[in-house]
Amino acid sequence: MIYLATSLFTEAERTFGAVLTEEIEALGLEVYYPWRDAGDEGLMAAWGEDWPRINAEIARRNLRAIEGCASVVAVVEGADADSGVAMELGYAHALGKPLRLLRTDFRSQGPRIGPVNIMLGLAAEAFHTSVESLLADLRLGSVANFYDQVAGEYSDGELHPTTHAYKRAEEAVMAAHLGGRRFRAALDVGCGDGNFLYGVAAAEKTGVDGSVEMIRRHRRGLPEASFLLADCQRPLPLAPAAFDVVHCSFVLDHLTDPVACLREMERLMSPDGIALLALYSPGPFLEQDDGDVLRYRTASGRVLPVRRSFRGLADLGARLAEIFRIAEARTVPVGLGGLSFDSYVLRKQP
Repeated sequence: MIYLATSLFTEAERTFGAVLTEEIEALGLEVYYPWRDAGDEGLMAAWGEDWPRINAEIARRNLRAIEGCASVVAVVEGADADSGVAMELGYAHALGKPLRLLRTDFRSQGPRIGPVNIMLGLAAEAFHTSVESLLADLRLGSVANFYDQVAGEYSDGELHPTTHAYKRAEEAVMAAHLGGRRFRAALDVGCGDGNFLYGVAAAEKTGVDGSVEMIRRHRRGLPEASFLLADCQRPLPLAPAAFDVVHCSFVLDHLTDPVACLREMERLMSPDGIALLALYSPGPFLEQDDGDVLRYRTASGRVLPVRRSFRGLADLGARLAEIFRIAEARTVPVGLGGLSFDSYVLRKQP
């Protein structure tokens, strides 16, 4: 859950907060928006105008929500952050909650201070100057949140036969590429709960993923490997040219900047290394009106929406050719309902 901290004293502020709440929830994330969720109207109906009692209960509910949230998004417009927002941020920071600040106001307090109070700026994990930038940042978080929720059942072939079919077909292709070879160091970007690292023969194995629950499951099955909880679209704390095989499967459609991930993969490949890339064949998804949303039905019957996009992958071959030498490219049938995926073997450019 995300706690949305914002000033709520004017109609414009409340309208903006409500719209921002809807946009974040459209990513599949749960939001606690105090104006909507603290129960102000119910408390007034029950207690009339007993403001000290009502205000104390609202504050208590808001603090409990901060304690239970995964992160805080705070709107910090104007000359300085609203005092209530600043208190919420301080409390959340003391609890170790990640903070994201949104400020569309371009006015600054000068080169030394910057756009916000230095204490807020230092405490924040991210600072955004547009709603679009904030939503792009949260979109990755929504993907991680989705995989955290489905980690326990994701690889169950009986519960999710389509996912299982893709994974088995991709594993067979990877096994053909890896057969009989032993590598010095292997990296799996978007490793999930495990496939590639189990099958590759390598002295060192490293997995990167945004879902802590997937990594926990993977680590239990492969304790000798190293795992990194990170965003693969940003520079990873790994040495350049450290891996002679890099693998990435069914990840790019979840990313807001797939090219950044591909460039990071290339940076981490050794000069004679290979990258093995797989993704859902984009064509059928580009024809769908709701191709930017995956609706995943869990074993309990819940439908979890998670954002994904194939629009930036339509010309993937051309983008790959700018970064790598494409040693092999083919479309592989999954063996279920005419589904297929695209498989690439990539090498460093000369």
